[in-house]
Amino acid sequence: MYKLTFLAIFHLAILFQVSAQEKLSAKEILDKTSMVINNSNGFNAKFTTTTFDGTTPANTFAGTLDVKGEKYIMKTDAISVWFNGQEQWTLMPGNNEVSLMTPTPEEMQVSSPMSFTTIYKQGFKLSKDSGTLRNRKVWNITMLPKDRKQEPSKITVTIDQQTYLPLCLRVRNNGDWTRISITDIDTNTNFSDSHFTFPTSDYPEYKIIDLR
Repeated sequence: MYKLTFLAIFHLAILFQVSAQEKLSAKEILDKTSMVINNSNGFNAKFTTTTFDGTTPANTFAGTLDVKGEKYIMKTDAISVWFNGQEQWTLMPGNNEVSLMTPTPEEMQVSSPMSFTTIYKQGFKLSKDSGTLRNRKVWNITMLPKDRKQEPSKITVTIDQQTYLPLCLRVRNNGDWTRISITDIDTNTNFSDSHFTFPTSDYPEYKIIDLR
């Protein structure tokens, strides 16, 4: 009888949890994701980015991503970017130069993989649906700008229902789609703020071009 009662309570708890999750609005889910990302010591992940011509994949490249709040480091074979919350360094192998700039909010919307954690709060209509991705239950949150002339014209974020971390980001900009698939997420990191500043000593052969 005790075992049966315990199992009944356990299943009821799961049902209540599922019910509560189903009632969450798209904004509440993004609020939770933003809080998880901004209140953590950061996470590291691998990603694969695919650009599309219409619905046809055009280019694919892979890389790594370190994130702490709005700060990030993105590294690929073609480009590496450091953003410490104010300044952004962009390194393209082959020309021995690193450009330094202070990106505008509009530029951050396009360049930062985590910009969705702030821009959804104003100027966007939000909707959600549920599904699965890589055998995980997820929410798909769609963001449409209220200004129809605004770019990106559509953003869809796929969020893990257990961890509230993003698993995929799809962006439509000037009619073309870009998909960023995020895998191998490691939350056991403890990034310092200085981690996201360009390490000049590691690249002594590179000249910094100050565009601020």
